[in-house]
Amino acid sequence: MGTFRIQEVFLVDDDAIVRMVATKILKSIDFNNAISSFENGELAIEEITGRFAERKYSGDEKVLLLLDINMPILDAWGFLDEFTELSPDIKKHFLIAIITSSIDTNDRIKAFSYPEVLDYITKPLSAKHLTDFLTRHGLFEA
Repeated sequence: MGTFRIQEVFLVDDDAIVRMVATKILKSIDFNNAISSFENGELAIEEITGRFAERKYSGDEKVLLLLDINMPILDAWGFLDEFTELSPDIKKHFLIAIITSSIDTNDRIKAFSYPEVLDYITKPLSAKHLTDFLTRHGLFEA
């Protein structure tokens, strides 16, 4: 069992099966902290701003946000546009990784045009993808 340097994971994906599988994968690698799921970027932004309005984050708490690109209502690009406008006091708590089935090079380039995007992970998500990503970014130590 390893040590995680994140307190929570936000799964932002319109596919309920992807959210369920990602939750199972997180639990399979012994991530026992909170996992919150959102069907689109708008719901995630509302949760983020709501929590900060209620002062639910303090100190150096980190939340990993796994963000799908193609979603109804507010897709990844809309989410990232809104997220970049948030205060640095809010943004510093979030680490964003795109998780997508898109292999389009333009999506990858666009994702990394946002400085808040830490990584780009191609679905299907697996325990190895996730632990490699977490280890690479210093968020997990075996």
